[in-house]
Amino acid sequence: MKRVLAVTALFAMPFTSQVMGSTAMAADYTAAFDAKHKTCLEKISVDADIAYEEAMIWRSEGGGRRARHCEAMALFAVGQKEEAAYRLDKLAKSPDGGNNTMRLAYFAEAANFWLLSELPNRAYGSSTAGLELDETHVDLRIARARAYALLGRYADAEIDLSNALVFQVEHPEALRYRADARRKQGKYEEARSDIERALIADPTSVETALVRGEIIEAIRLKNIAEN
Repeated sequence: MKRVLAVTALFAMPFTSQVMGSTAMAADYTAAFDAKHKTCLEKISVDADIAYEEAMIWRSEGGGRRARHCEAMALFAVGQKEEAAYRLDKLAKSPDGGNNTMRLAYFAEAANFWLLSELPNRAYGSSTAGLELDETHVDLRIARARAYALLGRYADAEIDLSNALVFQVEHPEALRYRADARRKQGKYEEARSDIERALIADPTSVETALVRGEIIEAIRLKNIAEN
């Protein structure tokens, strides 16, 4: 019996060592790819054209989703916002797009690039696709609300922003965008309450200060009209 156990252990040892070695190699491989991805993204701020070329070469050599992501970000940096957004959407939906955290990040970046391209319908599509993976994702809620606002759907924007604030109660951007959406619906007092909270959350925000000024002016004009 002891001999059988000894033989079993003898044959098990090489297999265990092989599994442990494979795991270590996979971890090293992932770490190396992550480091190269970080370097690629940092290169964009130095020379986006070269970063794009290097990302393309890396992709052709098997760089996978990290290389494709760097390509998209470099394209955005050189002014090709729509192509960058398209590629990020495609990456988020691809079989090798990574885990849900990665896919959510790609959808959020795509949505924001579509917004910067003034294509709210496409931004709506990206943000909605992401929210189907995680309905609690605040950045995607905000992106979709901004798309709604650009489409003149301020009530829908307010709903998405209210939902975002359920998950992050004092999120300054969500408060600012909701204040603006409420202002455009004539909900001036609610808008003023939101914008004051936004200023407390982020006192240095120029955008928030501008929206506050617009709300104050809207209230002033309303009072004049009523008197």
